[in-house]
Amino acid sequence: MCEYVYENGKKCRLKPLEGSKYCPLHVPYEEGEALLGERIREVKEDTFLRRLKVGQSYFEGVYLYDVTIRDYRSERVLVLKNSQVKSLIIEDSSFKGLILLNSTVDRLIIFQANVEFLLVKDSVVYGLNVLRVDFSSHIAVKNSSVKYLMVNSTQYTGSEEEEAYGERSARGVVELSGLRDVRRIGINARYPLLRKILEEHGLNISDCGRRTVRVKSLVIKDVSFDTAPRFKRQVRLTVAGFHGNLVLENLDVFGHVEIKWSHLYSPEFVHVLIHSNLILRKSKIKVDPTWRMTVLPSLPVELSLQGFMIIEDCQFNSPHAEEVFYRLARTSWERSGDFERADEYYYLEMVARRKARLKARRRGLRKLFDRFEVAFEWLFADLTCKYGTDWKRPILIWLFIVNILFPVLFFVTRSVQGLSSSLGFLDYEYFSIVTATTLGYGDYHPVGVGRAIASLEALFGMFMWAVFLTVFARKYMR
Repeated sequence: MCEYVYENGKKCRLKPLEGSKYCPLHVPYEEGEALLGERIREVKEDTFLRRLKVGQSYFEGVYLYDVTIRDYRSERVLVLKNSQVKSLIIEDSSFKGLILLNSTVDRLIIFQANVEFLLVKDSVVYGLNVLRVDFSSHIAVKNSSVKYLMVNSTQYTGSEEEEAYGERSARGVVELSGLRDVRRIGINARYPLLRKILEEHGLNISDCGRRTVRVKSLVIKDVSFDTAPRFKRQVRLTVAGFHGNLVLENLDVFGHVEIKWSHLYSPEFVHVLIHSNLILRKSKIKVDPTWRMTVLPSLPVELSLQGFMIIEDCQFNSPHAEEVFYRLARTSWERSGDFERADEYYYLEMVARRKARLKARRRGLRKLFDRFEVAFEWLFADLTCKYGTDWKRPILIWLFIVNILFPVLFFVTRSVQGLSSSLGFLDYEYFSIVTATTLGYGDYHPVGVGRAIASLEALFGMFMWAVFLTVFARKYMR
């Protein structure tokens, strides 16, 4: 029998190779190649697949090259422990689960599978890819060295269970924790090299449409990214086409983080430092009242950016959350001195604050007063100059109202008298400009309702010039 001894003290019962004391599964790479040359690859794969076919699901201390498992159906858990595998691909299979413990795998790909759970722990994996997998319990990659980790088109198919005593249930959770030497984590990320690898193994992923990654929670915590300088300007964490609760905890991301085309439910950022940029693009962020009271106030402290925060085409169900996210974006651009980009986020921040006041739970006169104040703010702060961020708007408004609107009012009401008995439209326009600039030459004067119109125009002209000077000074002299 094979001389390999399992951890429980029992020996392997397979027949050893001729010239070796180990069976095809346990013979080391160098020894197997010395005995059979390149044929050892086929021998190992055939032996492994035969053992699977007869019902064996626990493998310990095995050495494998490239193994592809197709149409595997089992009610057992497939376990690889203390093993070394060059490439393991599991395709079109349905089984209890996969456990990888204390093993070294160059490439692990699970494609179009239906499982209860996946667990990778205390292992070294160069590339881990979970593609189009339906799971009913959880997926966990813990305390391992993983260079590239991709989770695409994977969905939780189990039942919804309530949390007990406020604790997060493990069901429906994808947890990536305690990882080291990470170069990239991608959720529904494009990976051209992976397509090439799958096609080399006879798999065509183009036949399968892309699905959203839909889980209850995606938890990424205690992850150590590779700090090589060549990776600093790359996107290290991509979350795309994701539906669920996103939790980032104790992360020091040496590069960019990008979240796009996703529906985030009450996202959490706990002790997160991003050395480059955080990009939120075309996503919806939905939060509940508890999140707004507990997580939102600490968000500016828990989320630290050394680069910029970019928010494009995002939707928020809570104006309070919207205000805080835009404020983080604004301050990140202000630190670099790019006040023009910071003004864009400042305007969005103020609009969100205005919407929050409209949604405030007020009653009676207080509610009526708040609505009046919001309307006043929109008219005199937003409409005129976009909260002091647009110096061109007050000029255009002034030119239109002074040169067109008020002259028309004076012309229609015939409420201006002057040196000439008959006044043309240019005379009314001249009077409008003189009134708006408060020059008052006296050659023309208002009568009747024109006095009220002229008084209103004088106030308007003074206000708009004050707005223009303030905005212009803020724009170019800070």
